Amino acid sequence: MIDKFLLGGYTSDSYTENNQSQGIYTATLDTDKKQITDISLLAKVENPAFFNFSDSGKKIATVLTRNEEEGGVAIVDAVSGKVVSENYLPKKHGSYEAYDAAKNLYFWNELPYTVPSYISIDSEHKVLFAANYNTNAIHTYKMDDNFNITDSHTYPIEGNGPLVEQDHAHIHFARLLSDGRLIVCGLGCDKLFVYDVNNDTAELTPVYELNVHPGFGPRQIAMSQHSNYIYVLGELSSRVAVVEYDPQTGKLAWIDDYSNIPEGYAGHNGSAAIRLSPDEKNLYISNRGHNSLTVYKVLDDGRRLEKIQQIKTEGVFPRDFGLSKNGDFLLCANQNSNELILFNRDTTDGYLSVAQRHIKHDACVRVVEATDFLS
Repeated sequence: MIDKFLLGGYTSDSYTENNQSQGIYTATLDTDKKQITDISLLAKVENPAFFNFSDSGKKIATVLTRNEEEGGVAIVDAVSGKVVSENYLPKKHGSYEAYDAAKNLYFWNELPYTVPSYISIDSEHKVLFAANYNTNAIHTYKMDDNFNITDSHTYPIEGNGPLVEQDHAHIHFARLLSDGRLIVCGLGCDKLFVYDVNNDTAELTPVYELNVHPGFGPRQIAMSQHSNYIYVLGELSSRVAVVEYDPQTGKLAWIDDYSNIPEGYAGHNGSAAIRLSPDEKNLYISNRGHNSLTVYKVLDDGRRLEKIQQIKTEGVFPRDFGLSKNGDFLLCANQNSNELILFNRDTTDGYLSVAQRHIKHDACVRVVEATDFLS
């Protein structure tokens, strides 16, 4: 059987020395051979560090830059590999406290332009949602039937937290819940936001705010398709929380949280990506610094988690990963060592074991399963 993944990341040498990446790639997994057998360029795009694909129309919504001078969002046609629509943000100067794991050093990151850190797409209503870490804002974009961007709105968020990285709100996630509301992560202000969406205009109306534990740093969310539980990844705390969502009111309720790294670990770590397995029996999290994947068993119909495995990614700075269509493999990107690693996943208990090491690919920070999308 052949499975497909989409890979994205940085194309600039400023992120990875001698970087050879050119944009968005397809990776082919032969599940019988248990190997990635091919990685091919799909679309030549500048710094597609995050993207999601549409449910229809073979379109990919991506963040991007232009000539290292502007940042914005674009729609890429997956058949032709061409950009069909793009929108660049005003050249507002951005700066924030950052951490260089390679040098174990905090530094003040000065940017001549800003670019969203997360983008999602509602292909039914032709709306894009983007979270901007650098400008502490949510962006929404309305598209026409041909996926051309016709209008946009910006919603600044105020706030901060107790940690050095939380000098501003630093919005890091914006995606629709199953009922059509938008949920947003404020990494810097330690808040989750819920909004109603006007699908005709792409405008937002606030519904609810949940204050999470100080210093938690909510970065991304995994959502159950079979319950009202969501799983919130805390980058700065290296923890994951179970939160219950009430679709009747739009309110969120904190249930419990768990550590993604071993007790007593003293080094720097930032949890990066989170995924539920297709069968929703397991939750997986990547850890930059500890350089590992954490495996949880999902219990009590989603209300509780139990950590069952911590496995090293055998590379540096594992940023993102994706599970194969049937959930029997996991492909992880080690950003700073410029390689991928493929794991077998035991679909009975969720445990991981290494299937293929040292798959060369530069500066990869986005991995998305896309077998049906690319068929």
